[in-house]
Amino acid sequence: MTAILHRPLGLAGLYLLVTAPTLLPGPWTTGHVVLAGLHFTVCALCLQQARGPEDLGWLSSWAALILIPLFYTEIAFLNQSFGAGYHDSLVLSWEGFLFGSPATELAGKYPYSLLSESLHLAYFSYYPIVYIPPLILFFSRRHEAFKTTVVTLLATASVCFVFFVYFPVQGPRYFGPPESIPEGPIRALTLSILENGSSRGAAFPSSHMAMTVCQAMAQLRYQPPIGILVTLISLGVGVGAVYGGFHYAIDMLAGAVVGLVVGGIILTYRKHDSLPESV
Repeated sequence: MTAILHRPLGLAGLYLLVTAPTLLPGPWTTGHVVLAGLHFTVCALCLQQARGPEDLGWLSSWAALILIPLFYTEIAFLNQSFGAGYHDSLVLSWEGFLFGSPATELAGKYPYSLLSESLHLAYFSYYPIVYIPPLILFFSRRHEAFKTTVVTLLATASVCFVFFVYFPVQGPRYFGPPESIPEGPIRALTLSILENGSSRGAAFPSSHMAMTVCQAMAQLRYQPPIGILVTLISLGVGVGAVYGGFHYAIDMLAGAVVGLVVGGIILTYRKHDSLPESV
């Protein structure tokens, strides 16, 4: 387990190992068999690399970062293979208990174009937030800080992905847009990306929120100015996701908790100073 926590590809293998059982019951279509075979093969390769005497270093870390969106694309297939159905009604009952009414009514209360476009831009900024801070650390030759950031991101994503497989929640986007929400180019771009790149059942907890929160924690340690910026953006991601009707408010709250807990555990476990390092 120590080796797995220290090596990004080992964490990738651990995620595959946890989610692979959903593929065992079938149905045994060609696509299902191929995906099951890939799961177990890649899992074995990742875990072998994690336990090996040599660490591939930066190559292992970049491979793991690239795997995050690739793993995300299979979520909808996996949660339907498991056959658990969607749990929106249960999550909505939690939402009502905590907030009194669905927080996606924000857009109806504040239907302002400038506010809408700003919040959609904040939500959209999640994508560069995942990759730009590690890129800066990598080119600054701060290898341990870079690697710890990648492990933190991958561990957080893996926890979210396991939720998505075994406790799928669609989110409000699949039930129509919020009432009176203003349209605009940034909202249109965001919707286009979600239509082409999102996985059904991947709403609770919000991986967008979880990963921006853990990214903020990592960068507050290694690059404080960037960490402050990511912290502010994470607030925009949380509000923007709810305003745009992409997530329930409780999705964002749960995502923040996952990011804080997993990020805190990994960053505490992997204690490295924030001084410049050589690769």
